[in-house]
Amino acid sequence: MPNSVVDTGVAIVACGGTIQNTASGRIAVEDVIANLPEPARVGIPKIEVHDLFRVGSEDLEPPDWLVIARSISRIAERADIGGIVVTHGTYTVEETSYFVHLCVKTTKPVVFACSQRKHGALGNDGDRNLVDAIRVASAPEAAGNGALLVMGEEIHGARDVRKTNQRPGGFSSGSLGALGSVEQDQVTFYRKPTRRHTSESEFCEPRAESLPRVDIVVAYPGADEALVRAAVDAGAQGLVVHGYAPHGRPHRHQRRALEEAAARSIAVVLTSRGGEGRVAYDENIPFTGWCIGGDNLSPQKARVLLMVALAAPHSAADLHRIFRQY
Repeated sequence: MPNSVVDTGVAIVACGGTIQNTASGRIAVEDVIANLPEPARVGIPKIEVHDLFRVGSEDLEPPDWLVIARSISRIAERADIGGIVVTHGTYTVEETSYFVHLCVKTTKPVVFACSQRKHGALGNDGDRNLVDAIRVASAPEAAGNGALLVMGEEIHGARDVRKTNQRPGGFSSGSLGALGSVEQDQVTFYRKPTRRHTSESEFCEPRAESLPRVDIVVAYPGADEALVRAAVDAGAQGLVVHGYAPHGRPHRHQRRALEEAAARSIAVVLTSRGGEGRVAYDENIPFTGWCIGGDNLSPQKARVLLMVALAAPHSAADLHRIFRQY
């Protein structure tokens, strides 16, 4: 196994998902590995499994992110573990991996492995993704890149990756592209994340037992104040606007409720419906004075970052800085 670290093992934090799912229900990661063809198991380092959840990722909630991040943090402190693989469902791996990217203080590789098809199904992609994730977690070049996702022989950064469709390899980092690839002979990285993460993050080891409520509000023709006010009434401490490209502009009938929320110190972050490009801060646009630009984050990722930031006291200036740095 080229690039591999031979003197340390790989820990697998098992959270379920389709990668562990079969026609008769979810199975242990050990059974997934045991079912691999013998050639696929050649060169796999010592594996240690920590079975946290065995569920579909649609059933994971923000408190579960804390459990996952704290488990990874404890394992990463061990000298005998060189890298960590997390098995996870595709539905919400974007959120979980980005939370880990922000909240686990380590330079060791943390690699998420998913599957679009069940174990044992025709054209199953999970077995290859799991083996590739183990290879990436064992590769010295993977260190210091934060949380990663391996799908379809590609290595994606947790900040940028999104699920785009149901097909094997149906994840993309958009115009920014994958960080690298996993081929038969080696693991290859072509670029590195430049934004703050993991060992450089100020959010490591959040002490809160729960995260602040943050809701997403979409701009569309005919939208009004109703959903904004409902979110505020439900206790939202932050709002993410999935607004018109390129500035993340809300619908004009949402403006008043959003301004009132901001006046009550409820953070409002703007993201773009376009899916590409950053939300620029422009003082000539009237509503930007009371909003935070969400950079090029998806609304789901912006929500995670805002939840993490609001879990500790931060000023409005801090929040603007955070969305520029992460």
